[in-house]
Amino acid sequence: MSRIAFVSSLVFALIAVSAMLWQHRRYAGVRRDIAQDRQPAFHSADVFHVLLFLTTAPGADVVEELRTLWRATDGSDATWIYAGKGILAPLRSAQIGQKDWSAVVLLQYPSRAASDRRAESEEMRRALGRFGEVYAQGFQRWPFVSAAIPQVLLAMRAVQIVRGRPSHFPFERAQSSRALPEAEAYVRRLRAETELGSHAVVVVNLVKEGTAEQRAADRRYAVSMFGAMAEGGYGPLHVGRAVRIERDYDFDRVVLVFYPGVDFFADMVQSEFFQDIYGDKQLGDTQAVITVPILDRL
Repeated sequence: MSRIAFVSSLVFALIAVSAMLWQHRRYAGVRRDIAQDRQPAFHSADVFHVLLFLTTAPGADVVEELRTLWRATDGSDATWIYAGKGILAPLRSAQIGQKDWSAVVLLQYPSRAASDRRAESEEMRRALGRFGEVYAQGFQRWPFVSAAIPQVLLAMRAVQIVRGRPSHFPFERAQSSRALPEAEAYVRRLRAETELGSHAVVVVNLVKEGTAEQRAADRRYAVSMFGAMAEGGYGPLHVGRAVRIERDYDFDRVVLVFYPGVDFFADMVQSEFFQDIYGDKQLGDTQAVITVPILDRL
């Protein structure tokens, strides 16, 4: 290798590493400061995560109810990672049924055993008893996969720039909501949450894989969505293997995805881009709950 080629390769490597470090820092900042997600970048393989889907009594203040739950975990080995006010559930699980969850909380424990001990404690039972309905979903977070996703998005963005791909933004409004007839109602609910969700929306997904044909279609949907995420600077925060804690519900994965605010999400749902790809979102079963972050209010 000539000296010029060596220097060129070294410069390219330094640029690539610098870009990767910048992407990591940017994504970590978005997670912490905008999505209000307190997930440590590195954790033991034994760490166990629990999602709590909660409903409150009509007229109850979601923040006040979650503060009670917060106090029940104070001094324990439970770490609050994320708390979101539930806005709507556009994808309803065939297993779980039609639920209008008021809030979703993500807790981290040192182990599954620690999670079980806390769930059985009198303090936790009493705190959860205040809620109308509670569903707990465990998952083993894949730290490497979750950390690698921003770098995959960075690589996709580089390819988009090199190939001169047209921009996804601003979204072009679709003439009709042919793929999602309820889009107008969803948009009204979303835009009503501009105070809490002006900068962040987090969609909490429980995923059960479908048939081979469904998986192939869903991959097409995911590739298209990742293309927009790469350009827009948003995307998955948590990806992991679903672990059953209670009931007989059977899911394969848990995925939490960040979007930059309710207005952005509303524009996306009504866009030609989304209407064109939404039909490929095919799964064996799924529940998707749209939330806005409220951890800083607890």
